[in-house]
Parts: sequence; C-alpha cells; structure tokens
Amino acid sequence: MDAPFAVPRVGGSVDADGWVEEVTRYRLTPRPKPMFHTILDARRIFSDGATAVVTTRVREAALEGEVVTTLDVRLESGSLRFHDHFEGVRRGGMVGQTLHRTMGPARDERVDFAHSPYPFPPSTYPDVLIPFLMRGQPLDGERRALYSWTCDRFCARVYYESKGKTMLTVPAGRIEVAPVVMYPDLNDWVSLGSVLTRLAKPLLPRYEMWFEAAPPHRVVRYEGAFGPPGAPEVVLELS
Repeated sequence: MDAPFAVPRVGGSVDADGWVEEVTRYRLTPRPKPMFHTILDARRIFSDGATAVVTTRVREAALEGEVVTTLDVRLESGSLRFHDHFEGVRRGGMVGQTLHRTMGPARDERVDFAHSPYPFPPSTYPDVLIPFLMRGQPLDGERRALYSWTCDRFCARVYYESKGKTMLTVPAGRIEVAPVVMYPDLNDWVSLGSVLTRLAKPLLPRYEMWFEAAPPHRVVRYEGAFGPPGAPEVVLELS
C-alpha cells in the first residue's frame, strides 16, 4: 500500500539526453466554499486569481539511483512568486531526492530527502506537489497510501483512491477525467473506534483531484488546501 509512486507519464518527444519535457498551465482561484476558516484565507491571498506553470521532465532510460523525474511548479499572483523544484530518483519506483523551494526573497529552502536525519518512508512527497507526481499511479479504485511531507517535523500518512470516470469542463475544454480523493485517517494518530471515526469523517480535510482519463493523465483540476490543513484552499484548473 505504501510503495513509491510509479514514474509519471508525460507527453512529448525525447531530446538528445533522453528527457521528455511537458509544460502545462493552470488557472488558480480561491475555493468558493472553504472547509476551514483560518488566517490564510485564499480569498484574500489570491483575490485577483493566479497562474501556475508546471514543467515535468522524465527520463525513462534512467537507471536505479539516477534522477528519473524533475518537476517545477511556478505560481504567480500579484507580488507573490512561488517556485518548487523537485527531483526524484529511480529506486523501485520514483523516490524523492531533493526539493528547492523559494517564495520571492522571503523564503529559500533546500531539502535533501536522501540524506535526511529522519527515516522517511520511500513514498514521501512534498504536499503541494503530490497531484503532479502521482499521475503515474493506477486509476483502478484501489485504496492506497502515501506520506505527505510539509516539513521535517510534519509528515502525515494519507490515503487516496479513484472514483470511476466522468466528464469535466475547465478552461482547457471538456475532458474525460478520473476523479481521485485523498484524505487522512485519524486512527493513524489516535485510536477513535468505528463510531467516532464515522462521526469525524465529514470534518476531515479532503483533497480532490481530477486526472485526464487517457494517458498521459495530466492533472485537469485540483480542489483543496494548497498544503496541509489550514493552508489556503484553492481550485486549480488546466487552461
């Protein structure tokens, strides 16, 4: 259940070094009805909307231990400039190796998962990048798990499963998609029992994703917190 992600599939031609690059663009807007009321209200932070550019590069010929995937997510909204650069290596799947995160001049963070003093499981991925990294996973309705990394002191196990297929209209057009829901299980932290678990389930944060049903399974829409619970809640749509 906790196996590392499969290498993402991307569309495009192979360059001289064996890399395939795909660039997708998204429109970001505040979630109309947020689940939680926090000081990080997306309706204020992204009041004028935002754009995101996602660049995914895959090298299928990579050997075990070599970099097989890089992912760049750039988000702009007014004066806000957010950039994540992730590298994953082939190790029985795609395992996170490094993350370089910047937010304008205010934040510049470098994370080395491979040499971390903490024993993170192989299926550990940065929270806001998970939708773009999991597109190689099966869309078969099976329940699977991963570890969502926010920082070295907060890494939570979450579950995800696909929910059939449907049609969805986004700025890029009308597309057949496979909905996927992702959610935590409080019983991983404290034993609640079946009754309390059922009562608490409607209150738990849900992350909803819609992947292109056909390969290369691009992210068509995402709705949920842009990070852990309490982060700004947004809608991201393929444009």
